[in-house]
Amino acid sequence: MHRRLLVIVCALVAGLIVALSVPLVRATADRTIQTSFTGRVQDSAWFADMAATALETGRTARLQAAADRYTGLYDSQVAVVDADRKTTVVAPHPIDLEEPAVRSALLQALADRPPERPSVVWPWDDRPFIHADAIKRDGHILGAVLIVSPTDQARSEVADYLTLVILGSLTALAIVLIAVATPVVRWVLRPVHELDRATHEVALGRLKTHVSDRAGAPELRRLANSFNAMADSMHASQEQQRAFVAQASHQLRNPLTALRLRVENLEDFVNDPQGLHELHSAVEEADRFGQMLDGLLRMARAEASEAERTPVDVSAVVAHRADAWRAAFDAEGVPLTTRIPDGITALSLPECLDQTLDTLLDNALKFGDGSPVDICVTHAPHAPHASSHDTASPPHGRTADNGHGTVEVTVQDQGSGLTTEELAQAGGRFWRSTRHQNVPGTGLGLALTRILVEAGGGELHLAAAQPHGLTATVRLPAAPQPPTPAAAAPQPPATTP
Repeated sequence: MHRRLLVIVCALVAGLIVALSVPLVRATADRTIQTSFTGRVQDSAWFADMAATALETGRTARLQAAADRYTGLYDSQVAVVDADRKTTVVAPHPIDLEEPAVRSALLQALADRPPERPSVVWPWDDRPFIHADAIKRDGHILGAVLIVSPTDQARSEVADYLTLVILGSLTALAIVLIAVATPVVRWVLRPVHELDRATHEVALGRLKTHVSDRAGAPELRRLANSFNAMADSMHASQEQQRAFVAQASHQLRNPLTALRLRVENLEDFVNDPQGLHELHSAVEEADRFGQMLDGLLRMARAEASEAERTPVDVSAVVAHRADAWRAAFDAEGVPLTTRIPDGITALSLPECLDQTLDTLLDNALKFGDGSPVDICVTHAPHAPHASSHDTASPPHGRTADNGHGTVEVTVQDQGSGLTTEELAQAGGRFWRSTRHQNVPGTGLGLALTRILVEAGGGELHLAAAQPHGLTATVRLPAAPQPPTPAAAAPQPPATTP
């Protein structure tokens, strides 16, 4: 935008300079041509006066000598013709009297019409001046004087002035660009750049971002003030929502615990088997309700977290969590394989990757239908584009690629997976597939994982595996690698005398 505004300002200034320069250049060219035209009129009048006597007496030697001297002095061609357009005097060589411009000038002079002022001669126009004047005596037309002069000097003067105007215009344009346009454009766009940066920060979830409302034009200051008010309102609303969820979940814990204890205490007073079954079902529902409240509390804390991203040893974390879960997988008879290169680091929130892997491995174990599960860690130079079936994608404006590439942690199973419609809904709060309603869970684990990953600047994608199954990919921005020290240059071997 900065360049576009500078281009627009430069175009406007250049148009103004051209609008002022063109009339100046044309006026100068007109003045130069007028001076040359006036000189030719005076010269032709002097020749006409001398030629009248020569044509009457027939003595043209003196006129021929004057024409030769004039030609040598001004590098012009001079011709004197009689009333029948027959050449009487010519210097230095004959002129084609039938050439259209010459013929028109002679006919106009023999008709005793005033000569026409020549048009403006520009540096690229090499046509000569053609001027003819009538030779008269006592009102009778005796002939005409024709002068054909080159326009080199006039064109050189116009070219010099045109060059001077062009250089002056470019200098003025450069001065305006450096001294006026650039500071003004920066002054105008500084609040716009601040608003753009702040909008990007708000899109990433940092609602406390503010911009200065004391710089720029009044309209931009009002816009900045409105933006700050909007950010404060959004932050306050979000905080109220998080506080309500946390407080409600916390307040419900005590009555829920008391209710569960009371229901358990009823077991000694219930003798009917059907009643005992219903009692145990009520306790299980209370436990499920408690898990849901715990999930809501964890989600509220995750959304309110403002921890900074730190480098995380992805290889070590993934290997540690895989070892921790291997006993559970072995107990269920589910193979768990890993492909973890050494030395891969990424930027993430503390404990984010641990909780994410716990959720993904738990889901793979519960919903993978006993199929093998594979964990893979890769380092990609640039973030790939998500497929059309990916879900749980990051908010608009967020990217996991910070210029150092991305680190991908993939958990893939070969179970029944999710349909296209289920992939579009997976990751939402309290969402569970209709095929998995009998499996214990609250539907908050994947949503909480997505919030944690995105809070750390990463992305969570779910996609269908081939030929079947589910692939969950966590993409985190790769941590900058420390510069490796250059190898020491080999020392030349010591020489012996």
